[in-house]
Amino acid sequence: MRAAVFHHSYEPLKIEDVPVPSVGAHDVRIAIRTCSICHTDMQFIDQGMAPNMKPPLILGHEIAGIIEETGSEVKKFKSGDRVIVPAMISCNHCLACKTWNETHCENIRRIGVDCNGGFAEYITVPDFHPYHLPHEYSFEAGSLISNVLVGAYHLVYDRINIRAGEKVVIFGAGGFGLGILQMAKLRDAKVFMVDIFDWKLKEAKLLGADGILNSNKVNVCEEAVIDMLGEKPDIVIETIGAPRTLLQAMNTLKKGGRLVLAGITENALPFLIGRIIENEIALIGASGAPRRKIPEIIHLLEDGKITLEHLVTKRFDLDHINDAINTLRMGQTIRTMIYPFGLEKKKQQEKA
Repeated sequence: MRAAVFHHSYEPLKIEDVPVPSVGAHDVRIAIRTCSICHTDMQFIDQGMAPNMKPPLILGHEIAGIIEETGSEVKKFKSGDRVIVPAMISCNHCLACKTWNETHCENIRRIGVDCNGGFAEYITVPDFHPYHLPHEYSFEAGSLISNVLVGAYHLVYDRINIRAGEKVVIFGAGGFGLGILQMAKLRDAKVFMVDIFDWKLKEAKLLGADGILNSNKVNVCEEAVIDMLGEKPDIVIETIGAPRTLLQAMNTLKKGGRLVLAGITENALPFLIGRIIENEIALIGASGAPRRKIPEIIHLLEDGKITLEHLVTKRFDLDHINDAINTLRMGQTIRTMIYPFGLEKKKQQEKA
């Protein structure tokens, strides 16, 4: 099969012919129809962050596709089934998995980090892992549900449990940030977005943001955020993982507030632990996208409480994946979608 392979940081991905993944008795092989590019992928390529699986590695963890082959013991799926492929594979056996805390699984494998991912034509996963994609939703929707929306739901409802009336500031108006915005508005929070691109902030406003701020157009970001809110926020969510925005987030938060770190990074925290202690800051990490939350996302979409509109802004085939990555690098897209079998396949799907 054809795949875009990561060999080294600071180098483009290479389009290569690699073996099609084998199928065990309890596995399914999926023909990948869509895989969107996440900022986590960029951390490996541009920032030197090391994946857990030693390269060569196939990146990409926001996947949807069609079951092509099933193992001899598989009963749940059949060839031709449309599926979402969640970004994290839990073991289903440890105490965390048995108590519905799969993001705390001791044996968790992150697709595109611990094992090969979705910038390829095929992927093989255990048969318990995929989730049926309803026919009324596109493969692009499946890719967004797999990680962006499920992760946003997990952050808002499981990790910080935002309460009505709380003031929330989100640094980063990318796909994940806009997903968090929508989930936080469902909790009747007052939500404010910070980014450096006006066009993304306009999308945030359309999705219900109570205020927006371009941090590149103010003298001191922290002061401008506080002025926008009229006070310091209860919660600050940092989705970027850059030293600058980590520090801005810390400086913005009120005493006793909750600082949520959700941008995967290897950067050290650019502030002293003493400040967290003295200000009684609750420091919360959020990186999971639990599979069991997928039905909640589908229900919210069905009820029109959240939307996927405008989240996918660029589309490319596998041969042009490095151009696709550059759209994210240059801030030209919210989510860029890769079609491993080509954009012609997308046209065929739309006609079907």
